[in-house]
Amino acid sequence: MTDELFDLADATVRIARVILDTPVPHLDREFDYEIPDGMDGVAAGVRVIAPLAGRRMRGWVVDVARTSSHPGRLSPLARLVSDVPVLRPDVLQLCRDVALTHAGSVSDVLRLAVPPRHARVEQSADPASRDVARVPAPDGGWEEYTGGPALLRHLATGSTPRAVWTALPGVRESRPAWMDDLAVAARATLASGRRVLVVVPTVREAGQLADLLGPIAPTTTYHADLPPAARYRAFLAILRGHADVVVGTRSAAFAPVPDLGLAVVWDPDDDTLTERRAPYPSALAVMALRRGCALVVGGYSRSVAAQQLIADGWAKPVTAPRAVVRSRTPRVTVPDEEDLRGAPTRLPEIAFRLVRDALRAGPVLVHVPRSGWLRSIRCADCGHRVRCRHCGGPLELPGSGPASCRWCGRPQALACVSCGSTRLTAHGVGSARTSEELARAFPGVRVIRSDASAGVSGTVDGSPALVIATPGAEPVAAGGYSGALILDAAVATARPELAAATVTLDRWLSALALVRSAADGGAALILGDADPVLGQACVRWDPAGFAVRELEERTDLRFPPAWRLFRLTGPAAELGAIAAAVAARGPAGLEVLGPVDDTLLLRVPRGEGRALAMVLRALQRERSARKEEVVRVQLDPSDL
Repeated sequence: MTDELFDLADATVRIARVILDTPVPHLDREFDYEIPDGMDGVAAGVRVIAPLAGRRMRGWVVDVARTSSHPGRLSPLARLVSDVPVLRPDVLQLCRDVALTHAGSVSDVLRLAVPPRHARVEQSADPASRDVARVPAPDGGWEEYTGGPALLRHLATGSTPRAVWTALPGVRESRPAWMDDLAVAARATLASGRRVLVVVPTVREAGQLADLLGPIAPTTTYHADLPPAARYRAFLAILRGHADVVVGTRSAAFAPVPDLGLAVVWDPDDDTLTERRAPYPSALAVMALRRGCALVVGGYSRSVAAQQLIADGWAKPVTAPRAVVRSRTPRVTVPDEEDLRGAPTRLPEIAFRLVRDALRAGPVLVHVPRSGWLRSIRCADCGHRVRCRHCGGPLELPGSGPASCRWCGRPQALACVSCGSTRLTAHGVGSARTSEELARAFPGVRVIRSDASAGVSGTVDGSPALVIATPGAEPVAAGGYSGALILDAAVATARPELAAATVTLDRWLSALALVRSAADGGAALILGDADPVLGQACVRWDPAGFAVRELEERTDLRFPPAWRLFRLTGPAAELGAIAAAVAARGPAGLEVLGPVDDTLLLRVPRGEGRALAMVLRALQRERSARKEEVVRVQLDPSDL
């Protein structure tokens, strides 16, 4: 370093240990700097500017000491950005655990955990800290679940149980019933003088929960969709204990909640709960690493990762007895060929019959896996998929105007490049065209479309209507839907990803859970050549049994989560060198698959996952120090 230096023999010298905000792996460590005279306010957790190799870099102070292990002289800090300690020690430890588990850099994780500073908000925010406002413990609750009352007792007495909760379906007022159950668990935790953190897939669900929990205790929503100033204001409120309940999306998994007693992850199979930035952790992975608090992993379905936690003995299942499940679920039918009698499989006569009958009692939900009008077009003569003539991307018909490519956006002439035919057929029908078809089939019936392009509706009233929605955009009907159609079932499971079946079941059950019970006339059809295993899991409403079987199959096949699998992406030559290095250093049971093209897979028994992550971190640092290309590393990728 070329900056001003000093003699460590001076007993008045104070040392700041800093983690620099840099994506360079070999700089992923603590650096020691002098704290210059007059730079007051430097303490663990504050942001600073520090010199390195002639540049000034942002960083976080993680400790202040009197001695340094550095053998030479130290450079002074360049500037104190703020004297607000935004990095709590427990959050720093969580970030280190996430980085170690995922073979990533601590600074990468810190960027996920600590939002950018907003100076004006920081100056106007209330700096005072606040203790938890205790509330009375709930009088009962969760009696429908085996193990439910015991879970509440543990929460109310300050224990830290870990549970996998398979929630019952149903609607109370205009919200899913699971939210009311969660409010009871939150009250039990608050009664013990501890706070609550809830992570859900969507901002809409976060808002609904905040409205429900707000009257119980001070509640804050925290998610990446907030404007920068509002997000930083919420972050500071959480940090200082102004919120006893925090509800948010995946970024809230790192929220600096003091005195945290209960962490909840709802619907961990939803792909929005997996981070898109390095080191790509899921909300469940982060929340499971939080120390000193209870954890509840909930959903209508049961995540295979959550089932692994049960199999490991790390968490206990909380489920309802079969008699209770049958009393709360709709009558779900998966028609076979005899039922269809050669009718079109997308909207056969039995579907129209169910809709006509259900509309007499209330709204009907139509679940469509894709938005848009026509998402895929095939040749009616040869069956070849019609693709873009310029880039090979898929074509889409918007409903009005010419077809266009979904990749490059260029307008297209509709003709098969394989045989030249202009006779085309729809293969991927979206929510827009489905809405038009049903509007023509049921004239005079109100049609509501809920998806990303038309806008997502939060609730609908209980009057007759057709509600066409894509996954995750299903509005809650007051009193529940009287009926439901799950369309294009084969499309949902046609993806090659390992998680396709579990994600599909999760989406179907989330939609079916909004339908009234069979005793109240609720009925649903799953149409479009549904996978028999998934269909029967819905008919029996047995997500736990499906998760057990899925985990057994993955164990036999050595797939995640039974085994730990890292996917490395980069140039083939680089991956070949990494494969050889990992094979020489890797832990027991290591299997090297590839590299093939730009992908290398490394897998080990579950207990050796952290050891392999440490090897990969060391290799990334070595390659970075030699200025070699650093490859992308993902642990148990959801799109495998």
